[in-house]
Amino acid sequence: MAEKKSAKRRRRDNKEARERDKAQRTGESPAQQAEAVRAREADAAQRDADRRMGLDGSLGGDTAQGRRTS
Repeated sequence: MAEKKSAKRRRRDNKEARERDKAQRTGESPAQQAEAVRAREADAAQRDADRRMGLDGSLGGDTAQGRRTS
C-alpha cells in the first residue's frame, strides 16, 4: 500500500514540475519552432518553383532552361 502511495506522489510531483517548467518558458516550444521552419522552407521552395516556371509575374522564367552545363 505504501508503494502505491509513493508512486502516486511521484507522478503528482513530476506533473507539477512539468507544469512549472512549462509556465516558466516563454515564446514558442521546440515543436512550434520546427513547424515554423518547415513552413518557411516550403513557402520558399514554392516561390522558387513559381519563379522558375515564370508563374510569379516576373519576366522570363528560368534563364538556364535548355542550356548545357558543360
